[in-house]
Amino acid sequence: MIFSISGFFRKCSRKNLSLRCGLFFIVLFSSNALWAQDERLMDSLKKVLITAPDTTKIKILNYFSEVMVDVSPAKAIEHAREALKIALELKSKKSEALALHNIGNGYYNLADYKTALSYYIKSLNIKEALGGNKKGLLVSLGSIGNVFLDQHKPDEAYRYLNQALQIAKEIKHKTGTASALIAIGTVYSEKKNFEKALDYDFQALKIFEETNNADAVATCYNNIADAYQDLKDNKKARFYVNKALAIYEKEGNVYGMALALNNLGSFNEKTGNWKRALEYYKKGLDQAKKIGANDRILASYKGISASYKKLGQFKEALAVNELYQQMNDSIYNTESSKQIAEMQARFDTEKKAREIDLLTKDKKIKENELATQRLISGSIAVGGLLVLLLAIMAIRAYVQKRKISNELAVKNEKIENAYNIIEDQHNDIKGSIRYAKRLQEAILPTVAFNKTFSGNAFVLYRPKDIVSGDFYWIEEITTQTQNKILFAAVDCTGHGVPGAFMSIVGHNLLNQAVNEHGKTKPSDILDEINIGLSETLRQSIEDSAVKDGMDIALCSLDKQGDKYLLQFAGANNPVWIVKADQPSTLIEIKGDKYPIGVFLGEELHKFNNHEIELVKGDTLYVFTDGFADQFGGKKGKKYKYKPLQQLILSIQSETMVRQHDILNRALIEWKSDLEQVDDVLIIGVRV
Repeated sequence: MIFSISGFFRKCSRKNLSLRCGLFFIVLFSSNALWAQDERLMDSLKKVLITAPDTTKIKILNYFSEVMVDVSPAKAIEHAREALKIALELKSKKSEALALHNIGNGYYNLADYKTALSYYIKSLNIKEALGGNKKGLLVSLGSIGNVFLDQHKPDEAYRYLNQALQIAKEIKHKTGTASALIAIGTVYSEKKNFEKALDYDFQALKIFEETNNADAVATCYNNIADAYQDLKDNKKARFYVNKALAIYEKEGNVYGMALALNNLGSFNEKTGNWKRALEYYKKGLDQAKKIGANDRILASYKGISASYKKLGQFKEALAVNELYQQMNDSIYNTESSKQIAEMQARFDTEKKAREIDLLTKDKKIKENELATQRLISGSIAVGGLLVLLLAIMAIRAYVQKRKISNELAVKNEKIENAYNIIEDQHNDIKGSIRYAKRLQEAILPTVAFNKTFSGNAFVLYRPKDIVSGDFYWIEEITTQTQNKILFAAVDCTGHGVPGAFMSIVGHNLLNQAVNEHGKTKPSDILDEINIGLSETLRQSIEDSAVKDGMDIALCSLDKQGDKYLLQFAGANNPVWIVKADQPSTLIEIKGDKYPIGVFLGEELHKFNNHEIELVKGDTLYVFTDGFADQFGGKKGKKYKYKPLQQLILSIQSETMVRQHDILNRALIEWKSDLEQVDDVLIIGVRV
């Protein structure tokens, strides 16, 4: 048997016009380069295919699909479908899973990500049901993660890619480990952490060079070139992409050639050589059209249109741009993204449903067996003298059983109808909440936060549900008299949908207090939003219509010469400070012991303002209570604040990006299989 696992991390998105990872883990036990190196083998197998038994035909057809997927994706899908048809006739689940995965690979290379994901999930379902096939699980998890990379969802991609990496390490599979490393490197590239992406790329390159995997080595060169380009090192970027192109041409990898040529076009575009860029984009387009690689065609169209525009050929630029827009809308439309997200949720739900169904069927079989045994034992005990009585009882039992069976059939039909109604309602609600998540994410200042602190800060943000009651906020105020950075960690009452509504109200009130009312002192801002929230929710001293509010830690950083002035005001939540010259000591400045927007007496409380001088290298943290309140560990208890302080002190020598990863991993390991009890938010800033 030519056992081949195709499509593991087939292409990892970096940028629209930049690199994709190409062909990572095309085959674990054979090589896609066979297509270029030995067409005689293909011809021989075609002759064998005519008279071979069905089991051999499946293997040959799946092999053809694997070696042709980067040369002719449509042909690869055709071969895999033929293999699937035979596998279904033979009821060979293992072969069916492989064929489904190969069909997914073909659609992936055609940039039909929704269809590719559906086949990958079907294949994974079968592999999980069969059990024991860890190499198959490794490939499916990696491919699903790669689809989310192409949808620019790095966090969801990391969930699957990290599982794949752990399996690869467990079974000590070098190629699988390297493929997972380079895919996770792409996740970090999506997150704009290009230094970390390079680290993963070079780790993967070393392993692929040891295993003599030429296509994978070329893929590593492409990703390394992409990272260097993002780091503005064009010399190294051009060096590595040319190395990749040379390998793709030698191996006959058409997709890889399209990829590398487009990247050379991008490099020339960035240096202002538009004429040369246009030449490379057109060459890349020619290669991409040979195999119908829509994602590469899309990148070529975009580059050609931009080049024509810079060269003053506006008519040509407009014509190509229309082609680009049509294809881009087809590949990345909102409905497709929504369907992919729903597909993932349905996969998780169906997995649990299958487990429940198996347990129910097993219980019914055992109950029927027990009833039969009792009937036989009773018949033997009564003996021949009671044959007539036994016959009467048997007839009566049959009638009763048939009556019960009919009643059960009616009940089961009602249950099934109710289940279908509930499932439809559940899907509608989930869809609405996921759309609400997109709206909530739009107010989170992720880009502004990264731009302001340039890697000297992190945000650990893990909502309990799809939407969150926690949110973070930042505003930079630059005038002739002041240059301040305001930022806050906010915990609204509740979580999920109610908390999300409160977070939008709180976000708007913060913006109004600063941008409309001109408040810059933290205590003044809290007083302002305290009044605003009470008015918005129609709270009154006599009878609050909505007794809800927010806990908040709000900081203001103001550079004054070589020092920095930190001003802080808090509602229930504190700020923690670790001085650079005292890394083993944590200073806590507590907030006021009352929330925003909830009446505790006859009048609104005024918030206190705290000031402290900081120097370069000092680190401060603001947070909500989700991390400390999370249940976990061996005894299933809360994490609590003191261990969290000790953990933060233990990581002061690390970069802020590394601190984020350590805290995130600590939370996951502590929680283990327990449910997350609340939204989690921690902000760390190094002065």
